[in-house]
This record gives sequence, C-alpha cells and structure tokens, in this order.
Amino acid sequence: MRVLIATAGGRGDVAPFTGLAAAISAAGHSVTITSNHEHESLVIGCGLDFRPLPGTRGIFDDPRLVRVVGGPVGAVGVFRLVAENIRTVHKAVLAVARQDAPDVLALAGLPAVGGHRIAEGLGLPGMEFLLQPMHTTADFPPSVVAGRSFGRLGNRAAGMATNTALEATFGSARGLRRELGLPRRRVREVFSWPPDNGRWPVLHGFSPAVVPRPADWPDSHQLTGYWWPKRPAAWSPPAELEEFLGSGPPPAFFGFGSLTPADPADFIELAELAGRQAGVRQVIQAGQTYPARARRTPPGDSIVIGDVPHDWLFPRMAVVVHHAGTGTTAAGLRAGVPAVTVPVLADQPFWAARVAALGAGPTPIPHKQLSVGRLAAAISDTVARPSYRTRAEAMSRRLASEDGAAPVIKLLASLGTELAAG
Repeated sequence: MRVLIATAGGRGDVAPFTGLAAAISAAGHSVTITSNHEHESLVIGCGLDFRPLPGTRGIFDDPRLVRVVGGPVGAVGVFRLVAENIRTVHKAVLAVARQDAPDVLALAGLPAVGGHRIAEGLGLPGMEFLLQPMHTTADFPPSVVAGRSFGRLGNRAAGMATNTALEATFGSARGLRRELGLPRRRVREVFSWPPDNGRWPVLHGFSPAVVPRPADWPDSHQLTGYWWPKRPAAWSPPAELEEFLGSGPPPAFFGFGSLTPADPADFIELAELAGRQAGVRQVIQAGQTYPARARRTPPGDSIVIGDVPHDWLFPRMAVVVHHAGTGTTAAGLRAGVPAVTVPVLADQPFWAARVAALGAGPTPIPHKQLSVGRLAAAISDTVARPSYRTRAEAMSRRLASEDGAAPVIKLLASLGTELAAG
C-alpha cells in the first residue's frame, strides 16, 4: 500500500516518523513523509521519500513560541500562535494528498488537529499518530496543559476544556469541511478530539511503561511503544567530539532542542558554569543550526556541538540535562541515563514529571526558576545518587523489549485486507 505520513512542526515532531516509516517500508509498503521544508534533508538523509508541504516554509520559526509560559495559560498561548497557520497546513496536506493519491493517510502533530476531515473527504482510510497523550482521561490532565494531576474529576474537566479550546482555536478547520463537501458535525463531535468513533485509530508513539494506558480511553486508542528516529546513513561523529569523549570521564549533556535561542551564548555560559560547579565535563548542544564542527572551549572541560543523534550520544553521558521534550525524554530513558529536566512549555512539564515519577531523575526545575546554582546542585545530586541510574537502566531494558512499529504495521495489514476485499 501507499502510505502518506503528514506531520509538521519542529524536528521532534518529525524525527520519530523516520524510524517508523523505515519499518513500514521494510514491511513492504511504499511510504512518503510530507512536512515543512526544514526537514527535507533529515528525511531524505534517512533514505525516505519526502514531499514538502507547500506554503509552510518558515511558519514554525516564530520566536514567540520560546517565550510562551507553561501551564494552562501557556497552552492557550501555544494554541493561539499555531492557530495562525492551521489553515495553511491543512490546505498543504490536502494538496499533497490529492497529488500523491495514497491508499492510507496518517496524520501527526499539527495536521492531525482536524485533519481527519481530509481523509474523510478524500474517502481514504486513515489513522492518527500522537507523540503525547491528549485524549480526555481521569488519570491525568492533557499533557499540553499540566504536569501534575488535578484529581480524577479535575483531570476530566481539564480534558474537556482543552478539547473545547482546540475546537475554538482551530475553528478554521471548519472551512476544510466545506471545501471537501462534508456535512456539519453533530454537537457531540465538537467535544471529541481526537475522534473516538472507532473508525479513526489513534496510535500513541510512547511506551506504556512510561505512561500507562488509561482504562477509560476508547478501544481505538493504542499505546504502541516508542517510534525511534532513524539515524541518517551518511552521518558520522565529529572527530573533535570523539576525542573529547575519550579524554576523560563521562560528561553531562546540556541541550534544549529547538528551544535553544538563536544566539546560544547565554545558554552555553549557563551550562559551563553549572557543569563546573557540579564537577562534571560538559557536552553542550547549542542548537540544530550550530555548525556541525564541534569546538572545545577553554579550559578544556567542555565542548559545544551542533546536531548529533541522541541514540549515539546519550549512552556516553553521565547525566542528560534537557527541556523534557518528548523525543529527548525518550532518548534519555532509552540510553538508561538519568536526567535533570528543565521544562519550558506545552507537554514538557508532563514528561519532566514522568521522569521524576519513574525515579530516573530529580524533581524538575521549571525554566523560570533556573539558575546556575540550582542546576549545579541538581546535577551533583543526580550523579552522586545511584538509584537514578539504576531506575533509568531498568527502563532502558524495558523499552528495548518493545517494538513500537509492530502495531502500526499490523493495522496497515488489516486495512490492506479490507481494501482488497473492496
């Protein structure tokens, strides 16, 4: 079958689907990833087919995303910022789907919000890929709203409120229904996102060992296990980085992913000062646009790097200090390395809280409360306390036993049988 995976956003919204697409391709299907132009080299470098989403160039570079606060207020801010571009994304996905004529449409990230209407309008079977839990449950609030529980009633109320806010914020998707000639939705559907009608499978690319599946979710919602990014075939580690890693004890990793400022000087200084106070060497990822050539910084106990695959780098670390993005959190657990988390916005407080609850790291440090002294103390405690690494290593072994792509491939086989039967 021809499978089109549509996703958009930052690198963390795209990278997991390189590994998933490779596994689907190995199972005998034809797979294409369509996303914003910035990720073309990543996808093609992994040996996969890529289609750029027309008209989306640069729409995710808005610097306001980095300044949005966390919690419910921050969630509303993120919704508003992204809503400015939802019509463009939906229009782009529809154009690519019409051009490529896939047998199955899989939607992830921003295209998934209301995007199931595209599959419905084109008469295609489809599915949704989520990298964080969003559906209403009594077990926890929506991951983009909070990292702590509001109680079972409060969590459900927060879920319903978030769904309503999504529908209101992304109201431009209603125009998509009109363009595709679809009927107006029933009232119940307004309060149901992602859709739970059983005809639209929702597959979550994270482990039930990290977030147990809520019992009150519909049967159409599955937890598959993680979809691990594929490493580009031509990638090799910078010689300076290999030399640094071999010249002393395991260092601490510092990286905030796509949230690293365009001018990373302050972040580099913070990491160096905190690392030296904690008595650890530092590998500082200064952002994906930083030059590929790694550089040492005086007095020689730190190195600044650009984009390096986490599956290669993290197993060589003593501790990883990061923003608790879903992909970075998963990579740290996969490597069996304890984490110091500094969540900033959206779902990051949720994942940071999960790391702490699993015993794989200390209490998160909210970004607004970050200081050199507090970060250094957390690093020192994490390195000195064996239980953090022990629990991270136990989680690593559990994740190694899972195959997140298998349930997706099984579902595609089932859809293929249905299509063949007419």
